[in-house]
Amino acid sequence: MRDLERDGDRLRTILPGGDKLTAITPLTTGFSNETYLIEGCDLILRLPPSAGAMLDGHDVIAQAAIYSELGSVAGAPPVPGIVLASEDTEVLGVPFFVMERAAGESIHDTKLQPWFTDGSDELRADVCRQWVSAFAGLARLQPLDFLGAPVSPEDDARMWQAFAKSANCEPLVALFDRLLAIPAQRSGPPAIVHGDTKLSNLMWQDQQISAMLDWEMALNGEPLADLGYLLYGFESEFHGPTTPQRQPGMLKRADVIALWEQVSGRSAEGVFWHEIAQIGKVTAIIAEGVDMHLSGRSQDPKLELFAKNFDYFLGVMKAMLDGHDT
Repeated sequence: MRDLERDGDRLRTILPGGDKLTAITPLTTGFSNETYLIEGCDLILRLPPSAGAMLDGHDVIAQAAIYSELGSVAGAPPVPGIVLASEDTEVLGVPFFVMERAAGESIHDTKLQPWFTDGSDELRADVCRQWVSAFAGLARLQPLDFLGAPVSPEDDARMWQAFAKSANCEPLVALFDRLLAIPAQRSGPPAIVHGDTKLSNLMWQDQQISAMLDWEMALNGEPLADLGYLLYGFESEFHGPTTPQRQPGMLKRADVIALWEQVSGRSAEGVFWHEIAQIGKVTAIIAEGVDMHLSGRSQDPKLELFAKNFDYFLGVMKAMLDGHDT
């Protein structure tokens, strides 16, 4: 457990307007980068995960650099401004950054906000269109300098295959072998890929997007990857919808693809490969959680839920590969 009172005392001395700081309270903690509210200053503090990272995404300093670069790119989605980033572990014991607090709230993955569930079908349809359009728009942007050389779809899949192997999940390794035997289609030149395009990574104020968050898995690469990640939550013959997409008024799969093509200016032909790859990525992350639980590396009871979902996602990936082969 962090000593948040001590953290607050130290931040008061280095934050612009730090004398207004009244408390630091946790918003999200666990295996992803941890998020805290700096009360009084109305800022957000991001720290590395105290429970140990489940995946090797961008560290907090790299994320701060991504936010900073995006903030100066014309046509980029709204992102919070960076107030302070520090690698000095003498301050909080770990690297950290502080950013502006995005206005509004996110729509939770499973415990959906009342304004979203109680609103009209038209409201949810509009939210869905904004969601798809926001991530589709990334495909029109040039690669970010900070993210380095573009990563091919195949190399990205190999990275997640290696992740599955380190999690002792040979069935998933074998499924990646099947996928990698099939050429991945490209939609055009590389662009920014967010890597985690779920609805909860957008902030909303007055039913409009106020910020795009959580760039831990961002890279320069093939934008069909982001569409593939989006699509695994929309019902198909191989899998059901995830919780937000079950709500009345949400777009259907074909409409999502058509909208993505319209906004991105690219063809979605060949997205099936990328959807399989993104389901493989999700399954690899779940496999790591299961391995952490079974090996005793973590006693977090939340990881038991990972085990319940693992067979489902593994089965979906296999069914989609079988469908691709036919």
